[in-house]
Amino acid sequence: MQHRVQPWFPEVNSGGLSNWEARERFYAKILPRAARIITGTQTGKNEIIAFYGVSPDNVVVVPTPVSVPDFPFEGEARADIRSKYGVTGEFLLYPAQFWPHKNHVNLLLALDKIRKDTSLGLDLVLTGSDRGNLDHVSGVVASLGLGAQVHILGFVPRSDLDKLYRAAVALTYPSFFGPDNIPPLEAFARNCPVAAAHVAGAEEQLENAALLFDPADPADIAQAITKLYHDRESRAELVYRGKALVATRSPEAYVARVCQVLDELTSIRRCWGTRYVETRS
Repeated sequence: MQHRVQPWFPEVNSGGLSNWEARERFYAKILPRAARIITGTQTGKNEIIAFYGVSPDNVVVVPTPVSVPDFPFEGEARADIRSKYGVTGEFLLYPAQFWPHKNHVNLLLALDKIRKDTSLGLDLVLTGSDRGNLDHVSGVVASLGLGAQVHILGFVPRSDLDKLYRAAVALTYPSFFGPDNIPPLEAFARNCPVAAAHVAGAEEQLENAALLFDPADPADIAQAITKLYHDRESRAELVYRGKALVATRSPEAYVARVCQVLDELTSIRRCWGTRYVETRS
């Protein structure tokens, strides 16, 4: 629904397959006709109801699931993943494709502020493919003199991303879009503390397992990062809360709830046959 909530971002307001008109045509046609709409948060439900006039009874909140890896990750593997991508020091991770709404620039300004105001020398690892904004982000990296600290890896294998989560000091997730975002949940499942944007729905989706910041304020982003780094007790507590949260968000539980929603329609669907065509006598 972000084309309605934040229509100024070019990726939802200009040309291409995801432009404003294409999104609006699709949602306006499909959502009012759906027997049930499943969304991850109450915030998302409220947006669907407000924008498309859907009955609240037809929108069901089922929190977004996440899988938990079952393989161990030891110190040697941390060194290996750093060596593979040339990351020598401690680093923050931000896995996101390079769209404007992903807000790489304010994160870079926060990193620059940390470098200037403190003695903390953190690297930043960026993964994801270019969706039209990589040149701009790279230009900001160069203008701030952050080339030695920022590692733009492009699209990496799933197994490497798992290892990067586990080796990172924290996931920093400044995206302006919500209310459902997958990377913070993936980080929870991989024992990676999370600092995330305080967007509508973030508190609902992430509960008390993430440190939230204003995504439009580099100083606030910087403050959240430095707090996570220096307060080891808070980091450990966030990891504990994140693990507890994702334990309730398994894919199996999600599928079971979706099946329950579908089964609730059985008594209605039995009222007409597969060959039903309206006729007049």
